[in-house]
Amino acid sequence: MTLKEIIKEYKNIFIKKGINNPLYFVAKVISEIENINLSNILIEKDFIISENTLNKLKKIILDDYPLEYITNKVIFYNYGFYVDNNVLIPRIETEDLINIAKDIIIKNNYKYIMDIGTGSGVIAIILKKIFSDSTIYGVDISKEALEVAEKNAKNHNVNIKFIQSDIFENVPNNILNNIEFIVSNPPYVEKDFFDKNSALKYEPKIALEAGEDGQDFFYKLSNNYPEILKSKHFLFETTEFNIDKTVKILSKFGIIKVYKDSFGVKRFVEKLPNK
Repeated sequence: MTLKEIIKEYKNIFIKKGINNPLYFVAKVISEIENINLSNILIEKDFIISENTLNKLKKIILDDYPLEYITNKVIFYNYGFYVDNNVLIPRIETEDLINIAKDIIIKNNYKYIMDIGTGSGVIAIILKKIFSDSTIYGVDISKEALEVAEKNAKNHNVNIKFIQSDIFENVPNNILNNIEFIVSNPPYVEKDFFDKNSALKYEPKIALEAGEDGQDFFYKLSNNYPEILKSKHFLFETTEFNIDKTVKILSKFGIIKVYKDSFGVKRFVEKLPNK
């Protein structure tokens, strides 16, 4: 099948999905899958799509399957990372989280940092690249996610200490006592979101779903680890839809600051340590 033929065959789907330039869209996907220069595809009027690429392309067009899981790569913070369906695909908003974390670390000269819910490890790895003399831990409940994170750390030649744990459950006390700053992009999606929205259907629910009101992570953190929550400096990514609930939970444990993302949306919550 040629590039022109697939655009013609799925014309109505492109219109329905609001893809105004299907030629560029399809060519861009093919260039990512086959690692071919985009201009070479666009120049060739009757570009023939291989059967293997065609099957992947149809999965993206018909099922909204993420391209990143097909190519096993994503560009984040100008770095390339390996991803698969055991981890979330990092979003642009999380780059804002890293920038806020960077300012906090510099201001307080923190040297011992922990990333809770590290997933693919992008937050921990980038912070280690920026603060090479710091000791950074990446914690995740998922063994499979940690395997991806370890792969990325190795690819980027950084030393991150990874721990499989549900929040602090398996984190040794001697490590936890030394930690000065904790950053986290935890699960914060409401349970019924997945019934109403298919945008995240291929990404791991364990990294997204957080109960009826999207606050299970914060309930567990405040109920099980109140002293840690009081004494440590935290920064969380959350959602504009539930940020007020998150602030209410965390405000019992210290001074709270709320930050907007690059789109002007309230998304990040800082919990300062009690001195």
